[in-house]
Amino acid sequence: MHITSRRGYLRSVVAASAVGVAGCMGSEDDDSLRVGVSQHLVGGDWVTAFYEAGELYAEEQGLDYNIVSHDQDSAEQVTDIRQFVAEGYDAIIAAPFDEAVDEAIDEAAEEGIPVFTVNDPGTTDSIKTFTAFGNTEAGATCAELMVETLEEQNPDQDEFSVLHVRGAFNQQSNARTDGFDEYIAEQDGVEVVDTIQTDWSIDDSQSTTEDYLSANDAPDGVYPTNMTCGIGVQNAFEQLDLQSPAGESDHIVQTQPDAGPDVNPLIKEGYVDAAVDQPVHFYIPLAIQQLLDYIDSGDDALPQPGDTVDQNDYSFDPIEYNGTQLWEDPIWAPATVEEQDGHTHVLTAGIVVTDENVDNPGLWGNIWG
Repeated sequence: MHITSRRGYLRSVVAASAVGVAGCMGSEDDDSLRVGVSQHLVGGDWVTAFYEAGELYAEEQGLDYNIVSHDQDSAEQVTDIRQFVAEGYDAIIAAPFDEAVDEAIDEAAEEGIPVFTVNDPGTTDSIKTFTAFGNTEAGATCAELMVETLEEQNPDQDEFSVLHVRGAFNQQSNARTDGFDEYIAEQDGVEVVDTIQTDWSIDDSQSTTEDYLSANDAPDGVYPTNMTCGIGVQNAFEQLDLQSPAGESDHIVQTQPDAGPDVNPLIKEGYVDAAVDQPVHFYIPLAIQQLLDYIDSGDDALPQPGDTVDQNDYSFDPIEYNGTQLWEDPIWAPATVEEQDGHTHVLTAGIVVTDENVDNPGLWGNIWG
């Protein structure tokens, strides 16, 4: 059956509520749309929110939906994508680990299988769209929040030191680092005095930060580049008796990308001043909507560079999940649309989380974890 005919069949399946959900939905015996998902990690609340939201939305749309994880191994991801191609999947959604995955994406496109990326953009023009918040923009926003908070907390101080606790050298970490550093470099009186590298795990971030602080003066602020880094930094502060809430004279300002179930309490208690969070539970659902539009109407149906898209362009019927109405609050919107590496980037909003809005039930960390 042709792919557009599959979409028509899909509508009838949804109307009849005939498709169930498991690790792989649907079966080879029906003609529902077959979508392969190549995910980057296994385990953790963020990853669970990422793939479960996609799985739930795929169920709502009646997709035959198969998730595989390469666990940060680009060679494995290449193999997984090639397997989707060999098995004749109708479309692929991927979170490319690095540029080595581009070749497999190109091969899928050559076979007429559209590839949509989420969270990690990829660098080939074979990708139809990429959907996520902007990592560079998140880093810059964290830098702006850092400067504002430092000045508010210490209005009589002229110069501030910031420790940058970054992750490994990959697309995401590099973008968050560059966005932060470039903004700080343009500010008078605020300096990144050191950058220390971690593997983004809590344990390594804690031990690396402890080692640094044991040999150096405590900074005025610290910028961890993701959720687990931030938790590790706070663990180090606690271990070294440096943890102090906002408002105290010895408070070390902390801003970071990513809130979450373990970061939100730190924000409420005043240890983390602000986080730029991701609407991660919308990433794959948005990609699925774009994929289905593409199947119906081709490239013209996809968002174009220069556009701004919002809930009027992509709407979601909320479902009851973990005591909340999942997708009820369109915190992903508005999304700006840009072109990078020859393909379209749908850059969703990043949500600044502070003690004023940390209890928002629409945040992924208040749904999962």
